[in-house]
Amino acid sequence: MAAPVDSGRRRLLRGAVAATAATLPLFSIAQGAPGAGVLRLGYIGPGRKPAAATGWALRQGLLQRELAPLGFKEVVTRNFPNGPDLNEAFISGVLDVGIYGDTPAVVARSRGLDARLIGFDTVGMNVWLLTPRDGVRSVRELEGQAIGVARGSYMHRYVLGLLKEHGLQKSVKVIHMFPRDGEAALDQRSIAAFAAQIDVGPLLASRGYPVIDEADRHPTLRGTSVIVASSKLLATAPGLPAAWTRARRAAIAEMRADSAAYYAFHAEVSGFPLEAVKASHPLSQYPESAYPAEGLGLIEEVKKFLLAEKLVTQDFALGQWQWASREGAEG
Repeated sequence: MAAPVDSGRRRLLRGAVAATAATLPLFSIAQGAPGAGVLRLGYIGPGRKPAAATGWALRQGLLQRELAPLGFKEVVTRNFPNGPDLNEAFISGVLDVGIYGDTPAVVARSRGLDARLIGFDTVGMNVWLLTPRDGVRSVRELEGQAIGVARGSYMHRYVLGLLKEHGLQKSVKVIHMFPRDGEAALDQRSIAAFAAQIDVGPLLASRGYPVIDEADRHPTLRGTSVIVASSKLLATAPGLPAAWTRARRAAIAEMRADSAAYYAFHAEVSGFPLEAVKASHPLSQYPESAYPAEGLGLIEEVKKFLLAEKLVTQDFALGQWQWASREGAEG
């Protein structure tokens, strides 16, 4: 049976507590146990390797060059299906750095996760609200129907915010659904709409599923991908945030100089068609600054929304979450 919105909110809260030259550190793919010189990086997505600016920095050895002086010899990566699962890995102490959506990151911080915001990988991520072929044609027509979305994700916040804008919070059911299950649910008409994230949204749209709304039409409901590092790691490597920012800046410069090469890489590691990747990841969404004003503004919107909806109860000052410039980050 489909769970009502209030139940979905409770699940969101529960879920969130939850090679290069020999002179460079290695970039490998494994779960990895902690060890001297090993940095354990978690990210969201189906790809075997991370993409975006950090992914390109890893591919090109840019991040490894920056990390080497800090004593890191290897970067081990691990992918997760969603933010709440990555939070659980942080809580369990098996990750040093995580790159994931703003909503689960803010929930985790509110719940006391001992980690700091060291930057943004992407700012302004879209969400596509798709329906079955010959399904409803507007958000208003979703009244009394069900929407599928991955719980605890930036897409989840978009859905709850959209329903609130239309006064549909109590009349639309929100069902937890992984992105891989969205198309089948649309085909079976077990849901009236599915909220798809980057890559998945344009791919489903290209297959003929109508798009009745997008986060881009509601600027404060767009998502960001944040870079969070454990406080334990930062205590031993306070120069890591600045090193990460330098590596990302160098990567973005390369990406802009040869966007075709970057997009080919992104499509390869993500497994999504090139056109879906291009539609999902405009280079303008990759900020050079560690703390871009637009990204910080969206995080504040996330906090306000989660607090207003009582999805979290503890507020926190954004400045206290950031790894401040005086501590070694570069804004």
